[in-house]
Amino acid sequence: MNFLIEGHFIAPLSNEIQKEYNKLSNLISPISTALRTLKKIDGTGGKVTIADIIAYHIGWGKLIINWYEIGTQGKIAEMPGEGFTKWDYAGLARHFYKKYCYDSFHEQERIFYDVVQQVLSIVEREYNTNNLDKLEVWPWCTLPSGKQWSLHKWITVNTVAPYKRTSTLIKKFINENKNTQ
Repeated sequence: MNFLIEGHFIAPLSNEIQKEYNKLSNLISPISTALRTLKKIDGTGGKVTIADIIAYHIGWGKLIINWYEIGTQGKIAEMPGEGFTKWDYAGLARHFYKKYCYDSFHEQERIFYDVVQQVLSIVEREYNTNNLDKLEVWPWCTLPSGKQWSLHKWITVNTVAPYKRTSTLIKKFINENKNTQ
């Protein structure tokens, strides 16, 4: 089953997320179970499966949602979170691969879809309040260097950009495994 995000959004960022997520979903959906479990894709921390990649995106999406929710309470989130206090990208990736691996690919894709829908709700809400592109609205959007990013940029680097990269990696994987399908 293919989980596509439908409808029209007001925020340009929402439309970008929708486009890249749907492209990724369309690539993943028809891939056989046998291919989904092959550790042949270059991912964070080494070779990964398609299931690992989806888990990775679920993990980052859930982090965004958590940071945002804590920020709306006027608190500062522990960064990056999930028990990590330092930006250990490979460690976080391995954590996501385990935590967001589900009994079925269908369930994993549905959860990914739900997470993206929640992120889109945040984008639409903050676009309507004009806080999506402002600096210094969200204290958690501060990099370890002290540089401020907008919520827009923070969400983009954790959705649109990695979804594009993943689509490229999966296209390459599909081409390399055409005869195995």
